[in-house]
Amino acid sequence: MSLMPDDIVPTASGKAMKSGYGVKQDVTATLSTDAPTSHITHPQTAFSVFPEFQYQTYLRLLQRVSSGRSAKFTFQPNDFSTYNRTVHFTPIWFPDSTNYTVFTQVWDTWTPDGMLSINLNDYVSINGSLYDDWYTNRE
Repeated sequence: MSLMPDDIVPTASGKAMKSGYGVKQDVTATLSTDAPTSHITHPQTAFSVFPEFQYQTYLRLLQRVSSGRSAKFTFQPNDFSTYNRTVHFTPIWFPDSTNYTVFTQVWDTWTPDGMLSINLNDYVSINGSLYDDWYTNRE
């Protein structure tokens, strides 16, 4: 799993960004088994939970962008994104000098022994807010 600032965040640097901007997520789930292909299903479902909801009251179902033994997932396009980006917006009020950690679970990988799942997490560092990038020059 990789959580990074969106490509169009103007002041992002590596894994550091200001709150209020979007984060993108890439998840790759690779299944390795000796079972015959007819006896398994590849990773099918992934969802993420977020700190502003205490990791409980809201989740985002991820879209599968490729399937097979090495399935890939990303956020679905955000209806609130001006540029129709596949992002999740961090809350503007998120505290400075903290990590914005997202937890993701990949599941619905069925084998003869039952369903496999995996819990993943990654973070971006938050320092400042997008308001720091906006200003007016009144004289």
